[in-house]
Amino acid sequence: MQKMPIVFDCDPGHDDAVALFMAVGSERFDLRGITCVPGNNLLDKVSQNALKLTEFLGLDIPVVAGCPKPLAQECHPAVSVHGASGMEGPHLPLPKKQLAKVNAIDFLAQQIREAGGELTIVAVGPLTNIATLLLAYPELKGDIKRICIMGGSAEGGNVTPVAEFNIWHDPEAARIVFASGVPITMCGLDVTHRLYITEPEVEEIRALGRVGRLAAELFDYYKMYHGEGGVHNVIPHDAVAVCWLLDPEMFYTRSLHVEVDAGSGLSRGCTQVFAISRDMGDDSVKAEVVFDGDRDKFVQMFKHCIANLG
Repeated sequence: MQKMPIVFDCDPGHDDAVALFMAVGSERFDLRGITCVPGNNLLDKVSQNALKLTEFLGLDIPVVAGCPKPLAQECHPAVSVHGASGMEGPHLPLPKKQLAKVNAIDFLAQQIREAGGELTIVAVGPLTNIATLLLAYPELKGDIKRICIMGGSAEGGNVTPVAEFNIWHDPEAARIVFASGVPITMCGLDVTHRLYITEPEVEEIRALGRVGRLAAELFDYYKMYHGEGGVHNVIPHDAVAVCWLLDPEMFYTRSLHVEVDAGSGLSRGCTQVFAISRDMGDDSVKAEVVFDGDRDKFVQMFKHCIANLG
């Protein structure tokens, strides 16, 4: 089977890390590189985390730093969720590898050209890098096969009552991306909250070798934030976007209109999702919005990918 060329745009991040494990362990992707964006922490910290993860996995791919801040506001890192380093919990040694000496926007443009219309961008952080790419290289819009996003929500938020963190962190960027006309899949909180991993399943993952141990240690820290009422299920949000690319048939997905609120009011960062009507015309902002998926299949696929890495 021909591998799908992808670039992984992320802000590691516990769930970014396990999404990367899933992507590599699936053996279905041609991972061309990792681009980093501030979100879960500041750019220098998430970039260091990405370098640590690639060294741990033995990946010989570029890790590239992106935009240092959102388009129109300062960074608001999710320290309460991911800790001071952005990936608290397990200890990984300082990386020997250096960041690539190119900016993420030019790197993405190069990868799009080289892939000849086949590149998918897996965007599991704020969309700052992707929006900047579309502004800097508008001629490449038609050459991006798909942008698969972890972000947004139709049902409610996790940082405000209406906004999901990745979109809220840079709604100006998200508005540009959703309005670009590039094919988009939105794996938001609607689906990610349904594809949780239970504590017994975390223990099964822990037994799957060195990568399984690291994934479980990441979950040990992460579940302290997600645990409610004494139930410490883990929600590996970003891994859902990877899983959708591996098997879209596992999911309930609808083609809908998505508009991002980039205003200054209480609804800032909200992804407004509604059915497409005839009077919207061909320029309607369409996205494949994912609402549900098969949790058991997701967990089995996750474990299979982790086991492949040993």
